[in-house]
Amino acid sequence: MPTYVFRCKDGCGAVVELVRPMREACDPALCGDCDLPMLQELQPAHITPDITPYIATAGDRAGKPVTSRKAHREYLKRNRLIEVGNEPIRDTKVMRPTVTRKEIREELRRVVPQVLKRARA
Repeated sequence: MPTYVFRCKDGCGAVVELVRPMREACDPALCGDCDLPMLQELQPAHITPDITPYIATAGDRAGKPVTSRKAHREYLKRNRLIEVGNEPIRDTKVMRPTVTRKEIREELRRVVPQVLKRARA
């Protein structure tokens, strides 16, 4: 969402940055200190640049430049590469064992006497 800057026009001169949806860009803002209407100030737009070009080191473009985000995504997809930090999120829940408690008890009843017999020998 865009950030809008408002300045108190009559009262205290406070400056406030508000993050609001574009549909609310022209909605008035009141000063939190003196409760008077604020004027919206025009601010320069923030532009996010494209990626810095780089030379591919593997795959079908090895040794050739990749110059845009689109080309980067296509290059990764074609060559089945994964960008570090963009791996799919894995489920971190502990999986329930497929062995039941009853099966574990039966196994222990079978194995413990054998272990004790070896320990005595």
